[in-house]
Amino acid sequence: MEQYPDKLPAEFNNPFSLSKQYLLVVTFNKSSSKNFQAALLWARSAELFQTFKVDKEEIFLCAFGKNAEQAGMASVFLGYIENWSGKQIYIAGRIHSGSIYDLLGVLDCYQKSLNCSNIKSYCCFLGNSIFRSHEQQNMSFTISLSLEKPQPEPTQKKVLYVIPCQKLQYLKLEKDTCLGSWSEQIQALAVRQNLAWCPSFDATNFRQFE
Repeated sequence: MEQYPDKLPAEFNNPFSLSKQYLLVVTFNKSSSKNFQAALLWARSAELFQTFKVDKEEIFLCAFGKNAEQAGMASVFLGYIENWSGKQIYIAGRIHSGSIYDLLGVLDCYQKSLNCSNIKSYCCFLGNSIFRSHEQQNMSFTISLSLEKPQPEPTQKKVLYVIPCQKLQYLKLEKDTCLGSWSEQIQALAVRQNLAWCPSFDATNFRQFE
């Protein structure tokens, strides 16, 4: 029967806590993959790298920092360990349960945002159809004939909103704030879509455009 240690070694940094300070944290054990040495090289390039032993098994921990260079290194490293079974990835205080492709997309977008003199100019966009509609569609119609020249209907000015992340396009909010303020709903959407851990994401950028 497999035996597990009663507790983690004292010198081991908690990856959940570390993932709140760093861009992302990965723990992994030795792999038989031919890419193991290359992956280990990139892991050692992280801002924090640590090894410890649980019984006789060596465990590696790497934590990548919040800057463009570290994000690039993290992308390369994740590409090597994509199919490894002995890995755990931590972001924003939790274990990442989605695919590595989700992470790679955010890391690439984050690096691009840091290449801009104004991050908002890259991340934010203006949208006018951001609220869900709960009105029932009326399928009935009427036909009327008139010899009078039809009067044009007054056009309503569309209200624009600043959306704080390009990846939130086509996602909708509740206009009623019973589920939280619009900024809180934006933040919840970003969490649901695995975007909120991006350091460039800021839900407070959401506002009505004047």
